Amino acid sequence: MWQSVRRFAVPVLVGAVVAGGLSASAMPRPRQKCFKISGTLTSAMSSGACASPVGICTTGEFEGNGLLNGRTTFVADSLMPAAPTEAPTTLVYSGLLTIQTKDGTLTTRDTGILDTENGLIGARDVVVGGTGIFAGATGYLLFQGTGTSTFINEASGEICLAR
Repeated sequence: MWQSVRRFAVPVLVGAVVAGGLSASAMPRPRQKCFKISGTLTSAMSSGACASPVGICTTGEFEGNGLLNGRTTFVADSLMPAAPTEAPTTLVYSGLLTIQTKDGTLTTRDTGILDTENGLIGARDVVVGGTGIFAGATGYLLFQGTGTSTFINEASGEICLAR
């Protein structure tokens, strides 16, 4: 009799453990509300103190479809030639872009390429932190624009807020 109980109980117990493990891994993540972003970032090289190890900081304004409207700061932490096959006036950079809005601060890792001869810029920003409504946010921004000391960049992307 115990053998027939074991034959029945062991598969049921293993099935329950496996199902429990699957349901735990399939637990829903915290809900997020995602927003499509579009707008313009206008910034200029900072004239004040700059904490960048490569000497590049900007301040500016983001104006767009509401969520990210606010003041910006950018502090570069790396700068180098783009590639041996590129003109020496084409540079690759990375740093932190901070957008201070009325609802909190969003921080992104901004990595881009700057053609200083032709005044062209393109960047990819990935959310790395935030406060206020941006605490726990995820997402990205893409920038393309022009400038050498004053920059005008059109932005698009998606920001998802933790809810």
